[in-house]
Amino acid sequence: MAQPDAVYDALFYNYSPDIIIDRIAGIAVVIAPRFKLKYFAKSDDDAISYALNLSNQLASASIYHIVLFKVGLSPANTYSFNYQYALLIGNIPGNVVNYSGGLMIVLNQINTALGQTIQLLQIRNPAGNIPSLLNYTLQNYLKGNNVAVAAGATSLAVTLPVTLNIGYAVYVTPQWNTSVWVTGKTTTGFTINFGTAAPTGGSYVDWVIFF
Repeated sequence: MAQPDAVYDALFYNYSPDIIIDRIAGIAVVIAPRFKLKYFAKSDDDAISYALNLSNQLASASIYHIVLFKVGLSPANTYSFNYQYALLIGNIPGNVVNYSGGLMIVLNQINTALGQTIQLLQIRNPAGNIPSLLNYTLQNYLKGNNVAVAAGATSLAVTLPVTLNIGYAVYVTPQWNTSVWVTGKTTTGFTINFGTAAPTGGSYVDWVIFF
């Protein structure tokens, strides 16, 4: 037997994330089941500002809640979700930087200043404690495993598959006895240098990028 709408409404209001930022027909929408409202925003900034206001109301009442960013936003201003009661999850824009809650999970970060969208997963704990991850495999696709280096080569140019912020770090492990350093680092690549040329028959190098 089909359940009455009231039952579904009760489930939605009681078990959905408290504040959802979505996009309908190109318009940013804030849905707040706890407040039983839907707000069609005038802009991305308006959507975040409205969601922040609702988050502040819940936090002021000491209510733990979730702010779910279902879509990427490009706000012009910086917003501060600075209450310990809010958990931010989703496509959180880079402008939402002042956050001092317990945990923030980022899936797709938009850096408006640089005009970049960096697709990644970050798990942050602004309090300074490292969160525990159990039974997970953490993968980094910005890496080179067993990259061939020709015999006699003293350098290797690497071209990245995406455009990055220049602040990334490169860690390199050559598979022969040599010193190694990185030069020419740009948003699209870098050069690995070897103090001792690759041996006869060539060799391999591993590299990985961290942010």
